[in-house]
Amino acid sequence: MKKIFLCVLLMISCLAPIIAQVNTTVATRHKIAVFTPLYLDDAFSANGVYKYDPKSFPKAAIPGLEFYHGVSMAVDSLNALNIPLDLYIYDSKSATQSIESQFNKAAADGVELIIANCSLADIEKLAKLAVSKKITLLNAAVPNDVNARNNPYFVVLNPTLPTQGEQIYAYLKKNYPNQQIIYLTRPGASENYLKSVFETLNKADRSTAMHIKFVEVKDTLSPAQVAANLVKGKAALFVIGSLDNVYADKLLTQLSQLQKTYSSITVMGMPTWDNLTFSKYKGVELIYSTPFYNARTDAASRNINSYYSAKMFARPSDLVFRGFGLMYRFGRLLNLFGANIPAIMQSKQFSVFYNYDIQPVSRENKIDYYENKKLYFLTYLNGSLKSIK
Repeated sequence: MKKIFLCVLLMISCLAPIIAQVNTTVATRHKIAVFTPLYLDDAFSANGVYKYDPKSFPKAAIPGLEFYHGVSMAVDSLNALNIPLDLYIYDSKSATQSIESQFNKAAADGVELIIANCSLADIEKLAKLAVSKKITLLNAAVPNDVNARNNPYFVVLNPTLPTQGEQIYAYLKKNYPNQQIIYLTRPGASENYLKSVFETLNKADRSTAMHIKFVEVKDTLSPAQVAANLVKGKAALFVIGSLDNVYADKLLTQLSQLQKTYSSITVMGMPTWDNLTFSKYKGVELIYSTPFYNARTDAASRNINSYYSAKMFARPSDLVFRGFGLMYRFGRLLNLFGANIPAIMQSKQFSVFYNYDIQPVSRENKIDYYENKKLYFLTYLNGSLKSIK
């Protein structure tokens, strides 16, 4: 795998930005740019000499390269369909070219849409540049709206914390309308915000409000808190209202131990749970939300898995699939609708791996930005992870 990544680094170091023509038909050619962290200046000297041992490469470059690799495979698919596009690749972590200068170059070249797999700081810069140049920017990774206001050119694909909170609440209300919910939390900015979402929505529901008990917990439930919230022979439903996985791990470990004494225990968590090792928490049903769930059972996923296994001796990460899906979908939509942003955002066509529900977020009848409102809910119990409605 290291050799493959090194070859990719050597290949993409030749041009900055990289420009790839997607077929050579005479039809109207649209232009897409991709910003992703490649760290090329860390890997190569000014005269193009590779700085690392031939068998190694900078680890910081791996996520950006994986996203790029997914994009490049999508280009192959678009080529096969004779979709007339030009693709520009920019290194968001270039040491010699700022985000601003690279964006201005893309704008001067006539780029109509940008897919950005970037850090929060870089996304914030790109969002301001996008509205100034009226170029659609897809924020592919960061679940943050960067306080965008009156910016209909900015699209958040990883749902923000408000959206996550609202949809987790809606899921619980739909599936557990009459069950007591024990909401575990602690002081903290994101914890306080998530708690306020539940409190506000539940208060607004009035006659159909859920039975939510808010319990402040430091790291583990005390014996008194266990006695007050767990009843032998009765199912228990908890929500861990924190994005901190260290905190979640401590509580889940304790609840896993308690399930031997009490009846079924179900715990709702946050999208950060993607990084937890669920097999540790035996006997507890875990539920959490994610915007990018892929069971990898479809033909396209199997083909990518087979390619990685044969060529890289590895399993492709989520970033490979995300890069592929975004490039393929929005490449085709741009070809179909041109720079008609509302039409592109409303279309459900050409989805690969992930479904999106992109909606305008508005205030005073003005669009602040667009956001993907689609979330998948997953359940895990004793080794089995599956998508649920």
